[in-house]
Amino acid sequence: MIELPEATTIARQMSAELKGKCIADGNRGNAPHKFAFYSRPPEEYAAIFEGKTMGEATVNGWLILASVEPAHTLILGCGGERIIYHHSATSLPKKRQLLLHFTDDTYLTVTVQGWGAALLLHQSEVAGHRFVNLAKPSPLSDAFTPDYFLGLFTGLAKDDRASVKYFMISEPGVLGVGNGCLQDILWQARLHPRRPAVGLTSAEKLRLYTAIREVLQEMVEGGGRDSDRDLCNCPGSYKRILHSKVVGQPCLRCSAPIEKATYLGGAIYVCPSCQAATGLE
Repeated sequence: MIELPEATTIARQMSAELKGKCIADGNRGNAPHKFAFYSRPPEEYAAIFEGKTMGEATVNGWLILASVEPAHTLILGCGGERIIYHHSATSLPKKRQLLLHFTDDTYLTVTVQGWGAALLLHQSEVAGHRFVNLAKPSPLSDAFTPDYFLGLFTGLAKDDRASVKYFMISEPGVLGVGNGCLQDILWQARLHPRRPAVGLTSAEKLRLYTAIREVLQEMVEGGGRDSDRDLCNCPGSYKRILHSKVVGQPCLRCSAPIEKATYLGGAIYVCPSCQAATGLE
């Protein structure tokens, strides 16, 4: 699943590889998908793409915002897409949900696995789209300060029982962090995903802030997590600490066996010793 580290990696690669390329033709792919999110009918995608030029790609949390010059933006991400750049047609996937064919006979394909966005918006529509959040700072930006992060807790009522997991990935949420990146962040912060956010001490909040910044930075520097692939179809080099394949294996910090549970619609992986379960509902 594409989260901030993968979106950042792919956006950088798209800017390096695709910027300046002219689109010969483009379409919404050849395999309709119930959970591929589009913004226009197929014929409008084709008409807009033809003859346009790829510009800079930027990141907004889980999303990749690629400029289709002069007036449109292609928005990818927020799900389980495989976004691949092809040097020839021989490697194109048989089924895809988006295809761009460039005039130099290279290609960009998007294959949706689970769900994902392939929105084509006029630039005037981007800021107001429900998938986009330009007001919230990236957790790796200068605006994501300790004061900003601690301020997110001030909106919680004293009797609010929302968990740390919900606080991080839903409301108020940390932009670009989903259930995947969350596992290692909470392990680093020594926090259980089910801990009520309102009950965290000042020291725990600051420890969580530091973990967010450090873990995400390491993931970005590694070109994403080893569970996901970049624009060249290569896996990231960040080796995840907590995931399905380490259940029952010793924690890297204390050697207690890693446990798995289902919570808020997804799997959580925890060290029962390092990530204290005190104060859970």
